[in-house]
Amino acid sequence: MIPAVAQTLAEILAGGTSAVSMEQIDFNSPTPELNNQAPRLNLYCYDVRENPQMQPSHQQTDPSTLWFDVSFLLTAWDVTALGEQHLLSEALTVLIQHRCLPSERLAPALRGKGNLPMRISADGLSEIAAIWTALGVPLRPGLYLTVTVPFTSQTEPAMKEIAFTSIQ
Repeated sequence: MIPAVAQTLAEILAGGTSAVSMEQIDFNSPTPELNNQAPRLNLYCYDVRENPQMQPSHQQTDPSTLWFDVSFLLTAWDVTALGEQHLLSEALTVLIQHRCLPSERLAPALRGKGNLPMRISADGLSEIAAIWTALGVPLRPGLYLTVTVPFTSQTEPAMKEIAFTSIQ
């Protein structure tokens, strides 16, 4: 599910920003070397946590589903600070149009899950500084996105075994 969330966010961003295509969105840990390349966005998944607020309301209908907050750090990289600010501003403008990721825009693995809640947040300065320090990159502007996603407790290997068994 995590790659499907990243893909959905990347497609929304690439479709709404003037200077970035899907090929210009990087999913790796941000590094200073990104500055020496063409304008690009970096969408880095840095945290996954269970969302306790979503559990009680949804477990009654489907106890095999748990909801998790998947958090991304979105940064803009360009050869100039003004270019980065412009690109980050465009990304923010695109993202604030989506308080929820609409079901029709979701990657195939997420379809059928309904609209997924998304938050754009600015954590406390100490939390932001801790993220950048852990990444080994100087503090820079970024957007902190959190998408709440359902995960089922049914295991994929069992499904693969069934498919494999039926082939033999």
